[in-house]
Amino acid sequence: MGIGFSYTLEYRTNKSITADVLGNLPAAIRRHTDWNYTCEQTDSGCLLKPVFRDMPYRNSFVPEIDVAVSCDDGQSVLCMRGQPVKMVRFFSAFWLGVVLLMQVFVVALAFASKLNGLFPLFLPAIMFFLGYFLCKISSKRVFTSIVKAIQQEIG
Repeated sequence: MGIGFSYTLEYRTNKSITADVLGNLPAAIRRHTDWNYTCEQTDSGCLLKPVFRDMPYRNSFVPEIDVAVSCDDGQSVLCMRGQPVKMVRFFSAFWLGVVLLMQVFVVALAFASKLNGLFPLFLPAIMFFLGYFLCKISSKRVFTSIVKAIQQEIG
């Protein structure tokens, strides 16, 4: 998705990262953040997907995280890329598109009716920025807390 809801972070460690270490990441995330995740092995590492049952509270912006492991100069490198789950990405894009379309109609209506007040003219724009920054900031905050949990576990 090209609207900026994806976050990437690289973490280097001297420890060897094996499939067992990656398989233990959901337990580490649960221990440090109370978020439930599943781990699916991929060719380059693993994909961490949130499980929304048995969480202390619901948060739609808990991201799925793709972890790619590589070696560089004797160090293990974890490249983590987080983004909201597919349904949240779809809804956000839908919401932002509808609000932009609504902004076009409001501007056209304002010119046709010679609207005096400016607030109704900018209401869809306010809704757009509220939705965009809510998704962006919330996703980044949760991604950062999960990355910190992974870093604490791997050391």
